[in-house]
Amino acid sequence: MQEIYDVIVVGMGASGLFALANVDKNKKALGIEAKSKVGLKLGITGGGRCNITNVKDIKNYHNYYTEPSFVRPILNAFNPNKTIEYFESRGFHLMKEGDRVLPKTEKAKDVIDFFLQQIEGKGHKIHLEEEILDFKADTDYITVKSKASSYQCKKLILAVGGASYPQTGSTGKLLKNSFDIAPFQPALSSLQINEDYFKDLHGVSLNVKIKYKKKSFENNLLFAGTMLTGYAIMDLSNYIGINEEFMLDFAPYINREELKENVQEARFSQPKKLVKTVLLECLKLPESFINVLIERSNLKGVHLADLKKKDLNKFIELLKGTSLSVQSKLPLEKAICSLGGVKIQDIDNKTMSLKSDSRICVIGEALEPVGACGGYNLQLAWSTAFACLFER
Repeated sequence: MQEIYDVIVVGMGASGLFALANVDKNKKALGIEAKSKVGLKLGITGGGRCNITNVKDIKNYHNYYTEPSFVRPILNAFNPNKTIEYFESRGFHLMKEGDRVLPKTEKAKDVIDFFLQQIEGKGHKIHLEEEILDFKADTDYITVKSKASSYQCKKLILAVGGASYPQTGSTGKLLKNSFDIAPFQPALSSLQINEDYFKDLHGVSLNVKIKYKKKSFENNLLFAGTMLTGYAIMDLSNYIGINEEFMLDFAPYINREELKENVQEARFSQPKKLVKTVLLECLKLPESFINVLIERSNLKGVHLADLKKKDLNKFIELLKGTSLSVQSKLPLEKAICSLGGVKIQDIDNKTMSLKSDSRICVIGEALEPVGACGGYNLQLAWSTAFACLFER
């Protein structure tokens, strides 16, 4: 007679591990993972340090995701403060680094080990190297099939991830075969731009403000020639399309008039000084970056006494409002996350179950929405896993 499980969790990444670790010990539960190890993608998050969550702006937390109205009740039910309490109350200590929350050991591996201990303590099992090919819901049970075996369960939790980093087990294959999904796209990706203004800048980092339609992103940007990366760019990539434009403010800490006044004051007191020298002193930005704007503003070698108003205005507009356009994103398999997956209209966001069958839940990156850099996607993994187990 075939063994019947109360709960089967497919995919042992962040959301799957959390889910299996929190299935009641009195229930018969099984985790199934296609790879030879659990938590492969979790193990490389935050550069191997693991951004457990982010405590910035908790009141407006949902706005850091691509589907804010869908994720809002999910995040409200299990917010970053509850995440911190969850780990700390079980003896797993965390630390803050700015708005980010990390394991005190700064090792993602320790987060994986923590969940495995919780799972073992409840007597739940994990089957490794077993790729699920299909599942079918009948009147009594859900049948889950792999190449090696077949299982039956009363509740199925799909935590199979998206379609980025396929070497970690997230291929999107099961979702594509089972649902009419929102197409997978690269998210939290670097961006190749069409313009070549900064083609000679490599390794230069700035804190910038990006505007795209009604969205704005203020964080760091890193130049790699015509490839741009950094948190601000990766957050932008969740929304912007190919050949769409965005606007960059390279010095959000100073406004146009203030900069003009600083230059004019220097012009009266030190007319023989180079415009470039004054701008470097005022802005405290890397010289190689300033040189690019100086060249484009016809200010190379110009002294303050010879400064033309139109050239200064051009420099300031380039500094505060350069417009760039996207040529391409990283290939899906190289992006940090994937946008797309099971559509939000098919999911009850109180229980993470399919509206068509409440016995089947979808959690984590298998869902359509994606969050910003810095712990937001792991927070959604914990929150969706919580929602599918604890009714509210």
